[in-house]
Amino acid sequence: MFEGAIDQLHFLRPVWLVLIPIAIWLHFRLRKGVLLSASWNDVIAPHLLKHLAVIGKDTKRIKPYQFLTIAFVLATIALAGPTWQRQITPFTQDKAPLIIALKLTPTMLATDQAPTRLERAKQKIRDLLERRKGARTAVIAYAGSAHAVLPLTDDAELIELYLASLVPSLMPVEGDNAEAALALADKILQPEEAAGTILFMSDGIDRTLAPSFAEHLTSSQDQVLFLAFGSEAGGPIAETGSGSNTFGLVEGNAPGVDIGGIREVAKAAGGSVVSATPDPSDVNALSGQTTSHLIDKLQQDENLQWRDFGYVLLWPLAFLILLWARRGWTVYWV
Repeated sequence: MFEGAIDQLHFLRPVWLVLIPIAIWLHFRLRKGVLLSASWNDVIAPHLLKHLAVIGKDTKRIKPYQFLTIAFVLATIALAGPTWQRQITPFTQDKAPLIIALKLTPTMLATDQAPTRLERAKQKIRDLLERRKGARTAVIAYAGSAHAVLPLTDDAELIELYLASLVPSLMPVEGDNAEAALALADKILQPEEAAGTILFMSDGIDRTLAPSFAEHLTSSQDQVLFLAFGSEAGGPIAETGSGSNTFGLVEGNAPGVDIGGIREVAKAAGGSVVSATPDPSDVNALSGQTTSHLIDKLQQDENLQWRDFGYVLLWPLAFLILLWARRGWTVYWV
């Protein structure tokens, strides 16, 4: 980020920078005026002056003219309007669309993350909605096929209504077709002007899909993130009780999460992987990346004005000016 700011650094009013050479000239002019030797050069011969001059003990003290030069340069840079960032509105986060692609396969019913991977994923969706109040979110469910549960909406209660009923038995085709989910998410985000984020909530993705996700990176402004569920050891699979949120164990075990495969696909997509945690740190990280991605894309918008950071230099400038209120400060000129 810091390197990017350096690359973008420029001045809104560069004509003021012509005053910097004047500041340098003024510095040496004042320096010549305060030097004792310069004051007596026209009266006493130089070879005699060095024996007659009495040099005080404060020769290393910073003189007022040096502070004056620094203040002059700071004021000039401030007037020039340094900037390295576009003017982003405070409501940027509300414009960052998010597509959640929730995997609905039997392995998501594994109990290695209590109560199940799927229920933990649903809770993370709720946490994200709480964290992104006012922002628009869409939900996709996928297994062997992908289906839009809800289009982009800022109605968290509506999403919650549909979220509770999502179980693997609803999916018409068995399998794990993350590529279809990616294509559907792209279709939903296509009309959007703002850069969005596609978040896969999954316990694993076939690493052979890396080329498809890499193609998405080159053709879309939307980023792809991954929230991984499950332990490396895996766990027994549960099934939902009819009409309730209770679970009963059935025969079979879900394999452990292939975090290496998810990372390989994420790398191809130019995204990142976050492992589900018991605390909100994973949700906070994902929400922050969603907003920062939109801001990064907005920085490339030529229609947005540049932000003037000249005001930042007013604080050190005010400090230097306050030094003139010190008692005896003007004595240090000579």
